[in-house]
Amino acid sequence: MPGEFSQQDLSQQDKQRYRIAWHSYVTRRNLMVVLFVGFVPLGILIAKLKLGELISFALLVGWIVVYLTGAWWLTQWKCPRCGKTFANRLWTQRCMSCGLGKDDLAATVRRQN
Repeated sequence: MPGEFSQQDLSQQDKQRYRIAWHSYVTRRNLMVVLFVGFVPLGILIAKLKLGELISFALLVGWIVVYLTGAWWLTQWKCPRCGKTFANRLWTQRCMSCGLGKDDLAATVRRQN
């Protein structure tokens, strides 16, 4: 059944692949959080520097482009079990193809340490 997960069924190589995939996901997710939270301080900084409307607008648009690129990168993360794209939305909790849950993956990585 999709979504069922047993750590006992995993070889050492599978566990290593899961660990690498999880760290890749966490890096991508954390980048998105930093970009999202950093938008307001960036806006305040740009306003205080008084760089001019065109430069300020260009910096904010650039930040948005970087954010959207990061969001796309996060959605392209591959499931370590089936190798397909995990989800087409940012915060999906289960793989669209095989049903592997992020919580199951995180728990497996925590048990390895």
